[in-house]
Amino acid sequence: MTIDTTEHAAHRAIGASAKAENLKALAEISATADCAQQVDHIRGIVAVTMAHLAADVTSATRDSAAQWQKWALGLSDALVPAVNP
Repeated sequence: MTIDTTEHAAHRAIGASAKAENLKALAEISATADCAQQVDHIRGIVAVTMAHLAADVTSATRDSAAQWQKWALGLSDALVPAVNP
């Protein structure tokens, strides 16, 4: 068995772990919070996640993050009519 000990492997593991944690947080919020809380939490998760991108990430990572950001903000935007009827 070969273990990849490169820095790249560490970044992949951190990214996968962060994605899993974010998905879990979004699922918990969806189940327990009202619409206004969901909007605030989703937007907060997006802001924190995007702020933690390193300046030297690859363009593929930046593109993936931008796609995720667009998707997640789309979730919060869809909830806004329920918050402001």
